[in-house]
Amino acid sequence: MTPVVADGLQKPGIQFYRWVGIPSRGEGISLEAQIDEAIASARAITATKGETSRESAVAWDIVEELLSAAAHKREKEPKNAFARYCEENPSSSEALMYDL
Repeated sequence: MTPVVADGLQKPGIQFYRWVGIPSRGEGISLEAQIDEAIASARAITATKGETSRESAVAWDIVEELLSAAAHKREKEPKNAFARYCEENPSSSEALMYDL
């Protein structure tokens, strides 16, 4: 994923970036790979533009959105047999959680 300055979106003092290489839904790259690429890109932008730049803030916002999408995806994943058993039988000895 490579950030490039978007054509026609120039304003005085502000550069807008268009992200190249982020496939749309259903294409071959995994969400984890997108997160890794976004983090690498955000670090590069932060190193060149500085921590307080708008470009850096946008890059890290993209990372945050991708991490949020990954968290929501994990919530929707089917549970394994043990998790379903514990949910169906909360009073069973296997499902009890003890604080030590």
